[in-house]
Amino acid sequence: MQLPKALPDESLYSRICRFLSVCEYSTEQALGLLAGDSRAAIHPYLTSNLGSLAQSTGESSKALLSCQTLRPLFSNYLPNYRNVIEDVAASTNEVIRASQLSTFREKETLSVKYCPVCAKNDLHEYGVAYWHLNHQIPGVEACSAHRTWLVHQELPGRCHVCCHFLPSSETIPIHCTDVATEFSYFAAQRVLVLQALSQDESRAVLSTDYQNQLGLSGFLTASGRVRRKIILEGLYELSEGLFLSPTHLSVRSRLDFSFVSTFLSGQYPQHPFKHLLFEFFLSRCRTFTGVKDESLSTRTAINREKQCCDLLKLGLSMAAVSREVGKSRCYVKSVALRNNIPVNLKPRKITKGIKASVIQLALKGFHGDVIAKKHHISSGSVEQIISTTTGLVERRKQCKAESLRRRYRCQIVRFINLNPNVSRQEIKRAQEAAYYWLYNHEYAWLETVLPAASKTQHVDRVDWYQRDNELVDVIRELLLSSSNKKSRTELDKALGGHGWLTSKIAKLPKTRELLRKKGLFGVNTCS
Repeated sequence: MQLPKALPDESLYSRICRFLSVCEYSTEQALGLLAGDSRAAIHPYLTSNLGSLAQSTGESSKALLSCQTLRPLFSNYLPNYRNVIEDVAASTNEVIRASQLSTFREKETLSVKYCPVCAKNDLHEYGVAYWHLNHQIPGVEACSAHRTWLVHQELPGRCHVCCHFLPSSETIPIHCTDVATEFSYFAAQRVLVLQALSQDESRAVLSTDYQNQLGLSGFLTASGRVRRKIILEGLYELSEGLFLSPTHLSVRSRLDFSFVSTFLSGQYPQHPFKHLLFEFFLSRCRTFTGVKDESLSTRTAINREKQCCDLLKLGLSMAAVSREVGKSRCYVKSVALRNNIPVNLKPRKITKGIKASVIQLALKGFHGDVIAKKHHISSGSVEQIISTTTGLVERRKQCKAESLRRRYRCQIVRFINLNPNVSRQEIKRAQEAAYYWLYNHEYAWLETVLPAASKTQHVDRVDWYQRDNELVDVIRELLLSSSNKKSRTELDKALGGHGWLTSKIAKLPKTRELLRKKGLFGVNTCS
């Protein structure tokens, strides 16, 4: 007794349903022969009893687990229970308990899903509609191939299988949102990667991994705190577009901060859907601030550039490559130029000869605007050619530094020659830009041409006793010579406005006494 051969992306659960539809046994008899238990419950995506089922397929139990169930997805995101989930001998109850589905806050009613368009196409191509494994991924509600919402089908009875329990090709498809399609494709690709990994190659998903990715995307503050409000806002908007109607898997609200906090803490097991949603969110983000991990960012850039090159060599247009890698056409064009990959550009203005001429002039240090004007092209095109030519940017930086060095040296020397008795401070004020550039980059040379620094002039301390005796006589004469009575402030201004009679009067006792006698200094004045 053999199960039908697996069709593309068919789940093990679907093969059992197809077998029940063509065999001559009752459901209980068939389950007894296939699973060794007539009362066995067949889970749609966490199928167990693989040892018994493998005998009816001619395939290894490991292959069934990896390629026809979603147990690799759960084992990857639940590392503490990996041994049980990846155990081919584990019973259904053991696998269900290890998957933690009953403990998650985010629950969904167990059902089996299908795409009406896929069902119709499968019936036409293979003669039977079947359950696709990728459609059963928790949280996936759309078919990425046909951009339609998946239809939920209630499971039959306790054993979850019965004769002729297959997708209907008569259901009318409903067009889904773009974000639901993108998430469906993302989740399917993620499952493919996890299926390809062996148990030794797979590793635990740690909260520190997500922290690093958040830092690269700018979702960490300078002190390392998570920007929960921005993240939750993005997750909520994504969640709103992933489902036809609200479900228990959806983010509850824009203020559901526990959705993010418990996930990033790494203390509790989380539903695989939350991991997929969070990874999908990060994949759509663009870095704006935050700490950079140089090795990771460099490696990511290299992989993206290699992907661009491969797609361009396949003959894809720049627009198609831009959509595929999620970068601008300008980025794709720069990668093509840097790797000497010919691209069909309209208009075809920048020929190989023009490019060679631009590089030659750029090597000589000509300004970008001058080069652009000479060849009647934009300055942006000139800068792109320069930036994609190996070593040219560094060469032009060196030329610019040498040009500044010559110009500023000439300015300083000419100014000193025209003003032989000029001081350092006067040179600094008159030639500020040249002075500071040479001070930072050519300090030794600058010291050789500047005039000798003038010595600091010593200013003797004020003899306030002598100053007091002098002021008494001067003030007495001012008071006698004036017909009008002057105030202290007016007298101080007449003395030169040094503040002697105001702020410094406490240091001049004789002067103070004279002012008091003349009625210019009150008895209770504290100055």
